[in-house]
Amino acid sequence: MLDRDIIQNRGVRNVDADGETIGFQFKLRMPNYRGLWGSLIEGVEVRVGDLFWARETPLWTLQGRDFTCAELRTSTDVRWQLDEPATITVPHPGGLPAGVHHLQVDIALQAPYIPAEFQPSVFHAERKVTLL
Repeated sequence: MLDRDIIQNRGVRNVDADGETIGFQFKLRMPNYRGLWGSLIEGVEVRVGDLFWARETPLWTLQGRDFTCAELRTSTDVRWQLDEPATITVPHPGGLPAGVHHLQVDIALQAPYIPAEFQPSVFHAERKVTLL
């Protein structure tokens, strides 16, 4: 079951690979009223305290598959479903320290029925998250 907030309360953790902590992850609920094709996702800006990652930097996991923003834009068979959280992986060597962090995101999405000059739609969310 998804939280009402866009940034989900569960799923905040550091990510390890080959014995090293390479970044951190969290989950996002689709901020729109319906699901969206992956090719319409422009990315997500992430802020944690004074740290910032541009829209293209985080990796997306949708429907069990990992994507960069560039891969999402050329995809034809992946959707961000309304009832499925996206897992966002932010590369950050060493990860985040344990404790409470102020996480902010700006999710940029294209809406096919809105004129190009008003694109993308940006959905802002922020909340305190706890990393154990």
